[in-house]
Amino acid sequence: MESETRNQINNDYDDFFYATMCHVCKRFDDGVELKRCRGCKMILYCGKEHQKQHWKQHKPLCKAIQDVLREYNMDYRGETAEEWTVKKLNFMRLVSSRLGRPLNLDETEMFYFPRECMVCHERNAQSLKDCQKCAASFCKSHKDGIEHRDICAPLELCLYTDLFVMGEGNSPLDLQPYLQHISCTSTFQNMKDFIKACRNIQTDSEMSCNAPAALDSDYLTHPLTLFYAMRLLNDVPKSKDLVVHVLGARKSEEITLFGWEILPRLIRAMVSVILIGPELPCKSNPLHHCDNCMSREKKCLTFELHDVLYENYVRSPSFVKPDLVVGFNPGIHKHKLPGTSSKEIWAPSIKLIAKQNCPFILTSSTLYTFKKETDIINTILDKEVDHLYSGKNPFGGLIPYRTIWMDYVAYMSQYVIIYRSLCS
Repeated sequence: MESETRNQINNDYDDFFYATMCHVCKRFDDGVELKRCRGCKMILYCGKEHQKQHWKQHKPLCKAIQDVLREYNMDYRGETAEEWTVKKLNFMRLVSSRLGRPLNLDETEMFYFPRECMVCHERNAQSLKDCQKCAASFCKSHKDGIEHRDICAPLELCLYTDLFVMGEGNSPLDLQPYLQHISCTSTFQNMKDFIKACRNIQTDSEMSCNAPAALDSDYLTHPLTLFYAMRLLNDVPKSKDLVVHVLGARKSEEITLFGWEILPRLIRAMVSVILIGPELPCKSNPLHHCDNCMSREKKCLTFELHDVLYENYVRSPSFVKPDLVVGFNPGIHKHKLPGTSSKEIWAPSIKLIAKQNCPFILTSSTLYTFKKETDIINTILDKEVDHLYSGKNPFGGLIPYRTIWMDYVAYMSQYVIIYRSLCS
């Protein structure tokens, strides 16, 4: 994308962060000399005007970073990729604690994606070169290497999407094209085919060139992944109502809820989606329903939210036995509490899912987390649990996101494992 276009985009600039561009106007490839903040040395501006514009928001974070760095050394000392990631995460948590509040998304990305070589983590500014396509930094040894070539296009699409959403706004999903073209006999095989057919996109066009259509995939991936799993399980109900437990649900799930309206249309049944997770914003919300389902007289889709751990929900009076349990990128691999392991945190919930003796579907956004989380489940249950399918999810999201882990980019529900039951 031409730099002139970037220069015109200067609203909502706090939606994301890149260590190689002016944080306010997103300029980085048109010869402008960017100046690094002299306090935190982590954020860039094209001049004093934009630094002054952003200073009110940045000042508390800048001071917190400087305070933490007096005691916490962020020099790279030959750590493995995983060790270096953990070191950056610890740095971020210390700054957040010093600041006294959770970090915003753009502030989090400052710690996830500082200016360093994407491959070897070299931080010497004199050794780094910035790619004019993907806006990532690489040392002289890796600038033209295979690692850069492999990830340049996905990273460029990340940048394109960030700029597109900031300039055009992330409009809600228009469900009508999908509701008009799907039926319970649909035979679509993957997300691209589904979107192209419903939105009448030419089959020879690249989805990456149609950002609004590709963005739809993040709204559609959850219900389509579930429908895909049900087809493999040969468990698409004919008339029976379907109760789905979504464990590890977060506030971000609320944004994509109305994409679920396609599932009752696909399976011709009432669907009750119960979202459970301590990161949800409220407890036991009143039931939500869709207004565009196939029968106006019968509400075909309901939602229920519980801001508790799964084991607490199962033991509560609100518990409804599920037909399916699913975790969409639930973060099983994350060590959320100091001194505790993922196994300790998730063991009660995983064991209770096994007791439900129903299908369990788990998705992950990267191969790294996919392997970690399936290993954790096997460790908790002290056996290698049989699965029906494990691998790439044909109905994963199409928009890449930068990730702090070794995969460089992630996609919503990129990998999926489908169990008939965890007790098998």
